[in-house]
Amino acid sequence: MRLVIDLDEKYKDLFYDLVKTAKATIVKEEPDFWTELPEHVKAGIKKSREQIKNGQTKSYEEVKQILAERWPSK
Repeated sequence: MRLVIDLDEKYKDLFYDLVKTAKATIVKEEPDFWTELPEHVKAGIKKSREQIKNGQTKSYEEVKQILAERWPSK
């Protein structure tokens, strides 16, 4: 059985004592970065992946030219 618990620091020692008494094992895992991202960021990433699948991409040179036309050098 797997149980995931997000502990408040003040209960940490109590929890570890309980686990020790129950002869259980604690495995610390780093959170997956995807679950930590805000929804609008996830939506942007998903949209970008779809655009790539659909061939809606531009090369670095194309982007450089578009930006140069939009904001010419002085």
